[in-house]
Amino acid sequence: MARLAAAGERFDLVAGASSGSVCAAVTVAGLAEEGPSMWRALAGAPIVSTRYLRSEWSPFGMSLIVRDALRRFVPEERLRGTPAELLVSTTRARRFLAGLRPGRATRRAEDALVIHSNRHRDDMHDVIVASCTIPILYARLPRIDGEIHVDGGAADNTLIPALVARGATEITVVTPYLDGAVSETMFVAERPPTVPGHVRLRLISPARRLAQKRFDFSPGPLEEALGMPHVEKVVHDPIAKRSVSA
Repeated sequence: MARLAAAGERFDLVAGASSGSVCAAVTVAGLAEEGPSMWRALAGAPIVSTRYLRSEWSPFGMSLIVRDALRRFVPEERLRGTPAELLVSTTRARRFLAGLRPGRATRRAEDALVIHSNRHRDDMHDVIVASCTIPILYARLPRIDGEIHVDGGAADNTLIPALVARGATEITVVTPYLDGAVSETMFVAERPPTVPGHVRLRLISPARRLAQKRFDFSPGPLEEALGMPHVEKVVHDPIAKRSVSA
């Protein structure tokens, strides 16, 4: 996103789930070019440490790490009245678990998904932390509107349907997977994303497989990821097809 911002690209809608919601928030706040500095500031941060026991009552520190990063680098006031709209997905924990029961007619992901917008909420830090939350690794289970919400990637990891529903006709997907693949939810394998016929789809992905793992702030893999060349390709362009037909 820092590279796209430096090239002068701007977006009307920016959406993200889990750690993608942090990148989306940085972008909407107009701070995309400073985003790599935020991640570098987290290099070496331990996920598990006795230092967290005092504040978190747990040895797992992800909640504190994410909240502190948001507070330092993406002040909540920067997410209000922004030119671009920020969309973040979270998953209602109770509804998601209820969907695991045999005989449920409704798909658990669709039933549990919530899409939040900074046009309608002032507590986007709480929403972003919830979108990143995986129980146990995050000591505190966040509540939004009185209900426990967890990682948005459990219900929708790309938010493409939400973007289309809001009228998007050109979508850029930035993914950490090779060849532009995405994982639509954290429970399915990566595959190429799809869009309706009228939508132009551009994919941006790393040139090589990333060494960085989930919940990994190791300096070496983190720096490799930040400096990794990217591959950009348009895989669906209805305007080009119409021009060829003409």
